[in-house]
Amino acid sequence: MTEKLDDNARREKPRGFRLSLDGWAVTLALFLSLLVALGVIKKIPW
Repeated sequence: MTEKLDDNARREKPRGFRLSLDGWAVTLALFLSLLVALGVIKKIPW
């Protein structure tokens, strides 16, 4: 039975490009800072 579980785990493919939550936060921050630098976002309301 354990051989069957191990075999199924090996067949499972990774689901493409995956980022951690921290990775998504950094990506979003860099994208938003680029929009500010380009002038797309004129004023940050804080």
